Amino acid sequence: MQLGSVLKQIIHDKKKLVEENKEKISTEELKSKALEVDKPLDFKEIFNKENIALIAEIKRSSASAGDILPDLDLGKITNTYIDGGVSAISILTEKTRFGGSVGDLKDVSGICKKHNIPVLQKDFIFDVHQVYEGAINGASAALVIVSILNEKELSEIIQACFKLSITPLVEIFNEIELKLAIDNGAEVIGINNRNLNNLETSLKVFEDLAPKVPKDKILISESGMKTMEDVQLMSEHGADAVLVGESILKSDNIIDHIKRLAAIRKCK
Repeated sequence: MQLGSVLKQIIHDKKKLVEENKEKISTEELKSKALEVDKPLDFKEIFNKENIALIAEIKRSSASAGDILPDLDLGKITNTYIDGGVSAISILTEKTRFGGSVGDLKDVSGICKKHNIPVLQKDFIFDVHQVYEGAINGASAALVIVSILNEKELSEIIQACFKLSITPLVEIFNEIELKLAIDNGAEVIGINNRNLNNLETSLKVFEDLAPKVPKDKILISESGMKTMEDVQLMSEHGADAVLVGESILKSDNIIDHIKRLAAIRKCK
């Protein structure tokens, strides 16, 4: 698959950072440390409710929107999300375009663990080294983007997650990626409504692709949802959960906005 220039640059920068991290600690040593940490909260528990699960995202900026809240207070926003009643929190750990770090993951997961709220590590993961790093810093789930991986990498990353009791949220954008996700054991599938190559967003991506996902899979709609009507539409098309970031962060009243989005019932 041809990758857009922005995505190519993000991955290039990320690979450089991962190689630098490997010089500080080997993958095998990191794996040993990851296997010693406490078992994370079960991310899949959030789907066992009548309402659609709201995964609220924290990010300072993004490749598509630029700066969102570059000076956000991480602890304050995490506690605000929890007070609003989110099912889980997604934290960006990519540095160059999203302003995140694994330190952010550690801080957010430390707060969330006290409230039984699982945390999704959202990043461009292409190496098991990153999975082990996430485990050590409190991830209950990890985003696995099919479009940036070959099948060997996809399989290795998914299996590494399973061994650490981390839920791989396997992200797809088309039917080819859906087949790869299923063939490699994905249980939780995210349909990204944003095309990572040109950054265009349309909820029709979910509408068209969701019916093709096997009914035994947990299905998450990612990107582009701003209103209760958007979330209701995703629920009507089979979503078990929605991942929403920008509209929450930019809301005048974050708690009220979260409560409205989280009030939507599942239609499954």
